Amino acid sequence: MLFARIAVVAAALAAAPSAFANDATIADLSRETGVSERHIRMVAGARTPYPEYRIVFDRVERELKSALGADGYKYLLKGEVAAAVEVRRARVAEQAALAARTEAAKARQREG
Repeated sequence: MLFARIAVVAAALAAAPSAFANDATIADLSRETGVSERHIRMVAGARTPYPEYRIVFDRVERELKSALGADGYKYLLKGEVAAAVEVRRARVAEQAALAARTEAAKARQREG
């Protein structure tokens, strides 16, 4: 039961920064996804200035698609970084809420 409360608080905290998403930058997206700013710029913009493009592009693209989901990735490609960050934060909050519900159900099952 304690884990469920912690997960609910974590979900609320993950959703709270969404109020500031309009100020989101590539640096924010980098911190949240674990993908370097340079690689985010490579995927979202011109590829030719990046000598490592042929080596890392596919891997970085997969990482970003996984972290952002299809909608967030589309926003990123359109240059709408704030929207991509908002989608990412919503996904994290949703996953935390799902984990909390699952853990709460398991706790109820163990108790009852």
